[in-house]
Amino acid sequence: MATPSINLIIEQGEDFSATFAVLDPDETVANLNNYTVDATLKKHPGALTSYTFTTTRTLSQGKITISLPNSVTSTLNPGRYYYDIFITTPSLLRTKVVDGNAIVNGSATVL
Repeated sequence: MATPSINLIIEQGEDFSATFAVLDPDETVANLNNYTVDATLKKHPGALTSYTFTTTRTLSQGKITISLPNSVTSTLNPGRYYYDIFITTPSLLRTKVVDGNAIVNGSATVL
């Protein structure tokens, strides 16, 4: 099954969050109990500098929320970035569940 690509808009200097529903191959809500989640933002996939999203899971709904505080988004240069989200099962099977571009919109009033 192909990984869904979802593009994001991040406003420089603002708190950011986005929520994604994770489905099993049969299109039912994924059971994320005992799974770990990690999500990263980079200028491009091979970039050395990366930003780690804070992640939370809503187990009963199979949802993952990623977030960055304004202290991080204010350090991002405006432009296009790449992000992805991986889940790891209790048996250590790692799967990318979402990826895409993230556009950082600049701000004239970043503190």
